[in-house]
Amino acid sequence: MIIILIYIILSFTLDGLISTYLNANIIELSYLTTIFSIISIVIIYDYFENQKKYLLVIIITAILFDIVYTNTFLLNVIIFIIIYLIIKQLDYYISNNIFTINIKSLVAIYTYHIMTFIILLLTHYNSYDMKIFLNIILKSTINTIIYTTISYLILKKIYYKFYEKKIK
Repeated sequence: MIIILIYIILSFTLDGLISTYLNANIIELSYLTTIFSIISIVIIYDYFENQKKYLLVIIITAILFDIVYTNTFLLNVIIFIIIYLIIKQLDYYISNNIFTINIKSLVAIYTYHIMTFIILLLTHYNSYDMKIFLNIILKSTINTIIYTTISYLILKKIYYKFYEKKIK
């Protein structure tokens, strides 16, 4: 469990570091933009046998994400839980390997961006046009695949070297 928590903390910290040190805004996005916290919750899904503990980790991560990065109380909690439900369904039909974990991560990232775009559009709060939305999707795809692949391989190697069971 400690390896999983370290990985989540690292991903959470990367969200802040990338947003702080990349001089990017909504119009000029970098190809290094993605949401590392969402990728981490996708990758760690397979390591949990107890869904309640996994859901608790997701809710805590989402609350911290709300407080630290977006300042939208409970919005990300709802979106992260919806992503959890999607991951759960995808995992039922697709087992994890390097290819499918990237598909799951992309689905999770796209879900997050689509839901936030729709919510911002409906509430007229800092909404942006479809061109910017598609730019966000395109540029986050590249780093999502890179980070998911590296994370999956490293975490799998470390976790199964030291632990042989799932988290109960």
